[in-house]
Amino acid sequence: MKKGIIALLLVALLSGSQLASTGAVWGSGDQHIGPYKVATAATEITVASEKEMVSALYTGFLNREDKIVINYSIPDYKLDIDELYKKALAIDDKATAKDNDYLAYSVKGWNAVWTSSGRKSTLELDTRYNTTPEEERILDAKIKSALQELKLDGVSGYKKVRAIHDYIINRVSYDSSLQGVTAYDAMIEQSAVCEGYSILAYRMFTEAGVECRIISGTGNGVPHAWNIVKIKGKWYNIDLTWDDPISSDGKPMLTNDYFLKNTKDFKGHKRDAEYKTDAFVKAYPISKTSYKLPKLKSAE
Repeated sequence: MKKGIIALLLVALLSGSQLASTGAVWGSGDQHIGPYKVATAATEITVASEKEMVSALYTGFLNREDKIVINYSIPDYKLDIDELYKKALAIDDKATAKDNDYLAYSVKGWNAVWTSSGRKSTLELDTRYNTTPEEERILDAKIKSALQELKLDGVSGYKKVRAIHDYIINRVSYDSSLQGVTAYDAMIEQSAVCEGYSILAYRMFTEAGVECRIISGTGNGVPHAWNIVKIKGKWYNIDLTWDDPISSDGKPMLTNDYFLKNTKDFKGHKRDAEYKTDAFVKAYPISKTSYKLPKLKSAE
């Protein structure tokens, strides 16, 4: 079952030299080894600081640039590509829902090559993404339309989460081929694994004004992904994939078994180590109690 979570780590240190030198680093979020797409055009920028380099990486990834070329004169010993990469993915601009966790799950693989001569160096990053710019444009339009259809302006955080939760579950089916891993797969193809559910939920919750994160770990011992959302100042677990089971007669269902739960009630889920650190737990403390759901009005 391919519910593997895309772990994006570009592990390398730029090593400086007074002589001309070159180096290359390969990274792959999906553990796939193969040819990289050759970019036909490059976005090239010259930076003067580490902060500017992080910004250049962030902008390039956000724009789905195949090739990012960064010229710099920063001492190489001060640059840790792994940290630069993490910082770029950690940027959370409130003006967009397409960075942070969404961006981290968008990059599929990369090839980093750098050259240096004296104090001048160049980093070239060829990057592959899980979606194309055109697919992102189609997805953007569909999400905008869906949120307008749901009429969420001015409603409570709970009602936003409830409406988006039900919308996604009623629209998406679990992908038995295990190929659908993107929000595009979930929203447009209407078929995805847990990653697709979680990434689409992140986009829609965030664009609706609900704070959200994607959590990776295991579900009943199998690699899995879900979300946490913030309502009335408290964080809750929510798993749209597991709230979208198939009944015994083969028909899709919509349940609340994993909807706005505390840790105790969120059975079967274990977080990856990065989501269990003191810093993360302090930043995103899960409510001690599950959310008390409003009683359904009986038909009269």
